[in-house]
Amino acid sequence: MLNIYGVQRLFVILFLISSFTFIIGQTTVDLFPLKDNTLYEDATGNLSNGVGRYAFCGTTGQGLIRRTLIAFDIGVHIPSGATITDVQLILHMSRASNPTENRTHSLHPLTKDWGEGTSNASGEEGGGVAATTGDATWLHTFFNTELWTNPGGDFSLTPSASQTVSGIDFYTWGSTAEMVSDVQSWLDNPNTNFGWILIGEEETSRTAKRFDSKENPIANNRPVLRVTYTEPTAIEDLSEKPNQYFLSQNYPNPFNPVTNIRFQLSSTSDVNLTIFNLMGERIKQLVKERKSAGIHYVEWDGTNDQGAKVASGVYLYRMVAGDFVKARKMVLMK
Repeated sequence: MLNIYGVQRLFVILFLISSFTFIIGQTTVDLFPLKDNTLYEDATGNLSNGVGRYAFCGTTGQGLIRRTLIAFDIGVHIPSGATITDVQLILHMSRASNPTENRTHSLHPLTKDWGEGTSNASGEEGGGVAATTGDATWLHTFFNTELWTNPGGDFSLTPSASQTVSGIDFYTWGSTAEMVSDVQSWLDNPNTNFGWILIGEEETSRTAKRFDSKENPIANNRPVLRVTYTEPTAIEDLSEKPNQYFLSQNYPNPFNPVTNIRFQLSSTSDVNLTIFNLMGERIKQLVKERKSAGIHYVEWDGTNDQGAKVASGVYLYRMVAGDFVKARKMVLMK
């Protein structure tokens, strides 16, 4: 029969096993949008809704097209080298022109970057509002200096997923092989991550649907990208990569109270090494300076930017140096 100390030791062992399984096994994470917006069909390209509560898709009663843009920061939440196995986009539809009619909405990867400014079409929001600097509009990727090649957005004509949307409810796109390929590509090549455009039925009027955006006051109704992946299994060694950029797994891991992070630069570079929680919120800036070529070490003592101790849990650390971007996970256990 276990005494109290035996029970405590057993709990710690089980926690360690589960933690390591989380790190090296299959993991599912929920990602929240980096940005979202609506393209409002308009000859002047002056309408947007960057920080509004809603995004729109389909055609209005006046025959004007609406399209939803949405993107997620994949590399902050998923380690470089991971293999994506399942992807689902979950949106909440909160209003429709004809709520009882089924309408197909297709998801297409965008081929050009776009922006979310400070425009806010408060109220019903269906008509949009005057675009602000950096907003995506029907004509602009970034208002009012950069343009889409094609009005209404530049995207792959082949959909990555389709879903039938009818009444007010949650709807899921995926998982499809195409969505998995999209996210894998964005993880491996962050500079190509422009997100998706959601396109409704545009041949007839009164097909528009209203979806809740990342600014919606009801947190549970905001968009979610649910991604399942497996951790990279290869053991990487800095000594085998003398002429490359590299970010090593922290050691020890799990840790308490201090862990070490090692990275290598093939040339002098501006380095940004940052700790995030699983919500993508910055916890601490470890490095933000120019570093010479070679191997470098930095410690994290489990404190945030204000010097306060953070709670036990899983954290992400990401390094950006020139075109090199890599993220890894670590576990703080108290």
